[in-house]
Amino acid sequence: MKALATDQTMGLPSKPDDTREREAILGARPDARMLVEAGPGTGKTQLSALRLAGLIRGSLSPGQVLVLSFSRSAVRTLTRRLTVVAAADPHVVEELRYVSIRTFDSWAFRILRLIGHEPSELLRRSHDENIKAVTEAITGPKRDRVRQLIGDRRHLIIDEFQDLPGVRGELVLTLLNLMAPPGRTGCGFTILGDPAQAIYGFAAEKGAMTPRQYWERVEKLYGGELRIHSLQVNHRATEPLAALSAQLRSVLLGNVPDEEKLKLIRTVIAELPAQSGGLGQLGSELGSKAILTRTNGEAVRVLQSIMGRGVKGPDVPVKIRAANYASPPPAWIAGLLRPARAATMPRMQFDRIYERLASIWDDEMRRRLELPPCDVAWARLMQASGAPADGMSLDLPALRARLSWPDSFPDDEPLVDDALIVTTVHQSKGMEFDIVTLLDKSRDDGGPPPDGPGEEASVGYVSVTRAAQVLRRSAGDELYPAPRDWNFPDGRSRLYHWRNGWLNLEIGQPGDILPVSFVDPAFHGGKAGVDELQAFLLRNARILEGHKVVLCKQFEAGKVCWSIHLQDDDSPGKLLGKTAPQLTYDLLNILHDHGLGLPSRIFNLRISAVGTLTSQVDYALEEPDRTSRLWLGVSLFGIGDIKTGKRAAK
Repeated sequence: MKALATDQTMGLPSKPDDTREREAILGARPDARMLVEAGPGTGKTQLSALRLAGLIRGSLSPGQVLVLSFSRSAVRTLTRRLTVVAAADPHVVEELRYVSIRTFDSWAFRILRLIGHEPSELLRRSHDENIKAVTEAITGPKRDRVRQLIGDRRHLIIDEFQDLPGVRGELVLTLLNLMAPPGRTGCGFTILGDPAQAIYGFAAEKGAMTPRQYWERVEKLYGGELRIHSLQVNHRATEPLAALSAQLRSVLLGNVPDEEKLKLIRTVIAELPAQSGGLGQLGSELGSKAILTRTNGEAVRVLQSIMGRGVKGPDVPVKIRAANYASPPPAWIAGLLRPARAATMPRMQFDRIYERLASIWDDEMRRRLELPPCDVAWARLMQASGAPADGMSLDLPALRARLSWPDSFPDDEPLVDDALIVTTVHQSKGMEFDIVTLLDKSRDDGGPPPDGPGEEASVGYVSVTRAAQVLRRSAGDELYPAPRDWNFPDGRSRLYHWRNGWLNLEIGQPGDILPVSFVDPAFHGGKAGVDELQAFLLRNARILEGHKVVLCKQFEAGKVCWSIHLQDDDSPGKLLGKTAPQLTYDLLNILHDHGLGLPSRIFNLRISAVGTLTSQVDYALEEPDRTSRLWLGVSLFGIGDIKTGKRAAK
């Protein structure tokens, strides 16, 4: 099949007009039940924000609307778009701030803990296990309790419906039956999605319905009650890119065999303009920009190439969005609350602390901390602690206990407007960029795609449609081979690669760093050392992102850990913290069977973020960490370089 043209001379089809469709969606009553097929660039996020504003402007309160989306990036994008919409409409600006917008994962976590599940149990389980448990609760004896917890919801918005196969798809059907049963008036819903972008079918259990079948199931269940809308006009991309998207979409949704669809997508990507120079030269262009890879291992290798050999990394900030990396809660929390000397903080005291610190911190420091306005900061802290947003006293022990919960700070995904994003195609869902470079590592090796040709074609389509202005490809010839997964007995995995006597190992997963090590007086030479480190981290909250660290082996009570130091040229510099037993056990697991010993140093890891940490273990800490027990620490990312050697004989 001939590839589609992508340059300015291509013949462009006449642009359709879906103004009436948009007006119908935005003007629909709260009890309307709608299924909206929205292709890439059709303004789905803006439409959702305007729909929300219209519902609140009309007859609904914020507590009567629930929005569920697939990814945290999509939630953050919608939240920010809603802020813009609210700013233009003073009548709803306050109300929109309190609309519940959640991922399926965090919503399931919240419902389960409210019906009696222990948070520690939920954190040990996978997202899919928790989502399945909620579905079972709704269909079982706790159905009425879940309905009570959901409250008087009058409208439900579901985003990215095509990416909800398996347990998430079943949850949507169950939730619709609970809140908006067919044939009964009351709660309405707006379900948005695009079957051409269904790329998570691999996550479904064998025998589960396909995304298209879930779509058809909703149509069949609601029949004449359902209003079906289709948005086709691409408002995001340039005309050539919009035309390319439209033509590929028509093929993917047509009756062409899946193998031919995949062949077409691969040909189109192969014929994109090539990136000039290496990947390390990217990032200086104006506008939002991303490099999209097919796997997490490729994303890490790309990141290494961009970071280069320098200690501080490139001038342009670089962020990775891959499966095993998560940012800690925002640094402004510890910045404001660490000095607290009581278990509770009244609102008036918080306002005084905020005013004093905000006056000391200059504009640049407040920007690095991404410090929200005082009332917004208070509302987020209250909600994270489990209290009403308008409460008048903050319970610090409750906040600490919930700090790591996935629904604690849903609106605080780090801003990436000025950064180069390295991410997988799957993680890029819900995101859009001015400039996109696709890592094109050929997979046409004669074998069948692991997830089937149809889904693989959709993955390629999603990658092509993330760009608004510039789309290009890179073969990534300078990259080392992508690492593979080493699977551990407890179900976790790490990326790894053996090369010329070196082990390259992914480090920076949750549990790799000991949180209390950043405020342990015995580790830092007393309280003065702790205070100096905390002040250093506060001043350099975003400056440290991308800075190299070196890990140095040490023995404590007969056990091995690694101290974490800022790298200073070729030697360890400032002491930050230390690793947790999890990393030691994992290294022993990998190295022992090869007769290799634990390394004295681990190189080429970098700081991903400075954020707020705590510990539920009752360590003996000096003031003020004994009271607030909230402090600053760092998270790491990257593939550590480990020189292997034979284990010493006993």
